[in-house]
Formats: sequence, structure tokens, C-alpha cells
Amino acid sequence: MSVIATHADAKAWMNAFWGRLMERGFSRASKFSPLHVKQVSSSAAMASVQFVRYAGGGRELERIGATYVLHRTHAGWKIAVIVTHDPDGVLRLD
Repeated sequence: MSVIATHADAKAWMNAFWGRLMERGFSRASKFSPLHVKQVSSSAAMASVQFVRYAGGGRELERIGATYVLHRTHAGWKIAVIVTHDPDGVLRLD
């Protein structure tokens, strides 16, 4: 688990994250499918999705699920928490 409190923390985490994916041969991700979203208050929402990451040549690298907690600010919706999980753990938020 990572806690990212500042822009510098986020930048360092993202650089390391993309570096690890590239080392494994990552070339692209699929579209999010299916995407489930539920607004639970005027300032909070959840989204849950499955996607596929691909290596070069179209070889499937991995399937992953992710669930996001979003918070509405004066500037718009912001991701507050990202939880990655098994692809069959996608929440049905309908």
C-alpha cells in the first residue's frame, strides 16, 4: 500500500509504477470494461472497473480490477483512493 500526500509523492510513485510495467513489457491497456459508478453523496462517489494490460504483440500481460473512491472539490472530482484487486472483485454499484 502506498500513501501519496503531495504532488512530489504522486510523481515519484507514478514514475516507479510505469517503470515496473515497462520492465514487464507493457505496451497498452484496454478500455475500462465494465465501468460501474455510484455517487453516494454530493461530494463522494465510487467507481469499480476491470481492465486488461497488454505487452508487445498483443499478448495479455494481466487482468486487473480497480475500485476508486472519488471526492468532489471546488475544482471537480478527484481520486482519493485507488484499490487494485482481482478482476472478479469488481463492485456492481448499480
